[in-house]
Amino acid sequence: MSEKNKETVFDPEALVDYRAPIDSRGESRDITVGVNGEFIKIQRGKDVKIKAKFLEVLRNADTQEMAAREARDKAVKASEKAIYDM
Repeated sequence: MSEKNKETVFDPEALVDYRAPIDSRGESRDITVGVNGEFIKIQRGKDVKIKAKFLEVLRNADTQEMAAREARDKAVKASEKAIYDM
């Protein structure tokens, strides 16, 4: 089987590189992430190796946060329009 045809299998225990960003408000507190009772603490702004399962949790959290912000922005626009139309 050639390299191109091999399926990529998610290994939750594989180590991956990660750097937790310092957020726009200058937040520098450590991030705590848990998966099935296993917890890690990640220092912001430092290059670290974490298990892939923790990176997946962090990515899912980012996706949910973006969706929540979009929903909030739509609600604000709708309420501003409703007030304007009164």
